[in-house]
Amino acid sequence: MRRTALCLGLTLILGACAVPYSGPVPPVPPLAGHGGQTPERNAISGAAEAFGNTGVLLGKPADAAVAVSRLEWTTLAVGADRSFFNFSAGTPAALSAARYEVRRYLGIGIDAPGVAVMNGMEAAAAALARGDRAAAAAALAPPVFSPDTLERLGTITRLPQANTATRRAQRDIEFGRSDDRQFQ
Repeated sequence: MRRTALCLGLTLILGACAVPYSGPVPPVPPLAGHGGQTPERNAISGAAEAFGNTGVLLGKPADAAVAVSRLEWTTLAVGADRSFFNFSAGTPAALSAARYEVRRYLGIGIDAPGVAVMNGMEAAAAALARGDRAAAAAALAPPVFSPDTLERLGTITRLPQANTATRRAQRDIEFGRSDDRQFQ
């Protein structure tokens, strides 16, 4: 009985987090879309690879910033339900929960617009690539970011919601909606 109530409560909470994005889907940010496939696939696959093995991000705040930008874009695009892929019904809620987890860990405003987070992360990653830590800190300024977001990017750790959700989105683009697959 308690387990059923807990599952129902969690489903309601995640459903509330999955409010569809109502604005136009922004273009994939340049660093988030970088790779050997289409920018959209690079963003989704790159987020899955980064959050699937956060050990590769330790001490690499620029890479972590790109991973966050990729997650933010993926959450907006999949949540808009006007995306170029056919995602499983639970994927938007999973991505919203992942974004919430990552934002809490990094000290990013929970209600901050996704575009503002992407822009800040992209600017910080570019500044760090140039070796300009002051510009990176300026790109991650309050009120969207906490004063220690830059330091937190370098210490990113295992984030299970982000791992699961980004892997799910990656699976959906590679194999189609899990809702449509039949197992015998």
